[in-house]
Amino acid sequence: MAAPELTPERIAENQASFRERNETIEATAYRVELRQRVPFICECSDAACMELIRLSLDEYENVRQSPRLFCTASGHATAAVAAGAAVIAEELDGYTLVDSVGVAGEIAEERYDEGI
Repeated sequence: MAAPELTPERIAENQASFRERNETIEATAYRVELRQRVPFICECSDAACMELIRLSLDEYENVRQSPRLFCTASGHATAAVAAGAAVIAEELDGYTLVDSVGVAGEIAEERYDEGI
């Protein structure tokens, strides 16, 4: 079976799916009162990616301030940028922030507003 085409819409759906999983991780980390950096799943465009990135809860909350921002492992933003679905917002220690643009950004905002 062939992999689905990596369109801006597919990229946005993949990123939103990872964000949903990371929201569960964040809630669990708060519930058990973790004080160290938490392993979050890379929110890149590759639906099969399982790379972990470690962020403090404050760092993760800063990412979540914008529905268009996603945190990816270093080097994992290439496909989304090449497809015109994202731009690199910032390179940080161990991860990259990507800003979804165009259709992908609109979908990210819609999914965020839906609580996903």
